[in-house]
Amino acid sequence: MSEIEERFQKLQKQEEEEKSLLCNYELKTKQDLKMVARREQLLREGKELSELDEEIGVTNAQKEDDWSKAAADLDQKFKFGANVLAENAAENLKSVDRALERKLVLIVKQKMGGGAEYSSPWILPQMKHREGETLRQTAERCIGELSGSADLSVDISGNAPFGVFTHRYPKPIAQKTGASGAKIFFYTANLAPSTTTTSSSSESFSVNPEDVSDFQWVTREEFWSTVPGTDYKKAARFGFLE
Repeated sequence: MSEIEERFQKLQKQEEEEKSLLCNYELKTKQDLKMVARREQLLREGKELSELDEEIGVTNAQKEDDWSKAAADLDQKFKFGANVLAENAAENLKSVDRALERKLVLIVKQKMGGGAEYSSPWILPQMKHREGETLRQTAERCIGELSGSADLSVDISGNAPFGVFTHRYPKPIAQKTGASGAKIFFYTANLAPSTTTTSSSSESFSVNPEDVSDFQWVTREEFWSTVPGTDYKKAARFGFLE
């Protein structure tokens, strides 16, 4: 192979390697830049541009500009990335349609022992474990009893809890119950798509008023600012993985 052939082969190999690292769009962009530069040169020389303009066609730069304008128009029209808040913020917190780009978790004020008027602080839904049932079965029963929707469809993630919190009873309660405290095991349960994608999804979820006095769908930040107990929130933090 002569020196010229070797140089030509090396040049071809280099060109092939450079092009192999670029997608078709990037190759088209590079070609557009060359053609536009050539057009500017011909324009300075006062030559005919019609054939070259036809060859150039629509450049990627023009496409990107059109896409940016279309995206801006859509964003202006539909307000992407902004929370569509209802006029009544409290009612909006009860809607599963809020903050669609975020993971929401259900918190409740749950009616417990201490009188019909007593409700817990904001907590994750919970239910006392019964002897003979698995922890997952307790979680399923909790969903069934606290929910006010007979046809609610949920998917519990796995058989093992993702976290546990040890709650120490105050001395009077410990003496009354004979137990020093309790362990709270955390599970995640996702609303099925059929429940969350209907036009009336904000009204499709409800709670059992006999067991729950109030509920909210909250983001991680809202959970930390609303629910008391730092250790409790730390134990439940993996439920907010997004």
